Amino acid sequence: MQPRALDAVEALGAGMTDADMLTDLQAAHGSALYDFARHQGLNDEQAADSVQEALLRLWRELRRGTIIERPSAWMFRTVYHLAMSHHRWRRQLALLLPRIAPRHLDYAGPEASDRLTVWGAVDDLPSRQRQVLYLHYAADLPFEEIAGILGISPSAARTHASRGMVRLRTHLTREVIS
Repeated sequence: MQPRALDAVEALGAGMTDADMLTDLQAAHGSALYDFARHQGLNDEQAADSVQEALLRLWRELRRGTIIERPSAWMFRTVYHLAMSHHRWRRQLALLLPRIAPRHLDYAGPEASDRLTVWGAVDDLPSRQRQVLYLHYAADLPFEEIAGILGISPSAARTHASRGMVRLRTHLTREVIS
């Protein structure tokens, strides 16, 4: 049976220190946070680092006097944001490196024809999926901003992006096999 993490109100009532609460949170949720980070596409080392970074950020917020009612939910959200930041950084790096060292084969980006094929396939998607994918991947906007622009919820924007990516994979896989 896993230990149960106390919420902030229980921890304060029990007289726990910040360090005790962090230790309790890591014992109760560390493994689940790590698995969550791995499911967000991070490798083992990056997932472990993101869990530690989330703990550190929580500790800093608690030291500042910030009241966090649900520390476990706060940490899951922080791990998610760290994973997405890592993916954005990698995508930006992939675009930058071919410009810095265009002749170096390790840094060669996708061929222009590949980009045209992908964006051509995006053009064939239903309107809402196409809009969300363009705003997210071409304009590099987070789903919250996309939701505001399109007048939908952030979860609906994520759903449209996910469904659009499934259609793209199916379409592009059929093209490669043919």
